[in-house]
Amino acid sequence: MTIETVGIMTPGDMGHAIGQRLGEAGIRVVTNLEGRSDRSRALAKKAGIADLGSDAALLTECDAIFSIMPPDQAGGFVTRMAQAAGTLGTKPKALIADLNAVAPSTARQLQATAEAAGIGFLDGGIIGGPPYPGRPSPRVYLSGLGAEALTSLCPALDIRPLGDEIGAASALKMCFATMTKGVQALAIQSFVTAELEGVGPALKTEMSNVLAPLRASMTSSLPGMPPKAYRWVGEMEEIAKTYGDAGLTPKTFEGAADIYRFIESTPLGKEVVENRTMGTDLDDLVARLADALRERRA
Repeated sequence: MTIETVGIMTPGDMGHAIGQRLGEAGIRVVTNLEGRSDRSRALAKKAGIADLGSDAALLTECDAIFSIMPPDQAGGFVTRMAQAAGTLGTKPKALIADLNAVAPSTARQLQATAEAAGIGFLDGGIIGGPPYPGRPSPRVYLSGLGAEALTSLCPALDIRPLGDEIGAASALKMCFATMTKGVQALAIQSFVTAELEGVGPALKTEMSNVLAPLRASMTSSLPGMPPKAYRWVGEMEEIAKTYGDAGLTPKTFEGAADIYRFIESTPLGKEVVENRTMGTDLDDLVARLADALRERRA
């Protein structure tokens, strides 16, 4: 299978950066901007991603469609593409590579919907940040029959096949995100509660003495989180589903979803990645979240 045209749905923070990287490598990169926001349109233009204007055109012109969106939108997108496939009168050319942070069982449900409509399907997961200029590609894990074909996109993207089983790439993503975004949710609870109780400086000193690498990691990662919190709500819910399916409690990550839901509701969560003015360092972030909680309790 030769990959010459890739669809990006949608060209948000991660999607437009991946699209730009592929375009720079000579791949034709397209999307469907029908109903999309002005921001998505601006990011697509910035990345040189062409608008085909319809789902049907994506299915007939693309070799692969990368689904990169908040996890709670993944199912609706595959259903929409299945409906579009029903209007073609021929087997779709494109396959869907679902690169969203979903549970393995969710990935298998998406596969069933896509394949019932004659659309090929790959399970995927992205680990790492957007490949902005000067930054390396995130690791793009893929599983399912045909995943190896997408290694032709290397080295523009770091594509890593994980075998033929749908769900493998999603399982890796869920388990890894537990140790990154899950830990960040715990850190927010710890830092903000310490601030409210007046022991914030003491907590940071104790962490510097005993947990210095963790404190350094949270100092670096947490300030970039608030504009992404709305996406992480669904991701935490999918992690909860993953653990529930495994026979473990889902409650830990149902709680983590609540943390990100709270952050999304604050002024910090209303900002966009490219236009930040609040919470750009850990102390300011924690202080603003503590203030938001004080206002709620007042």
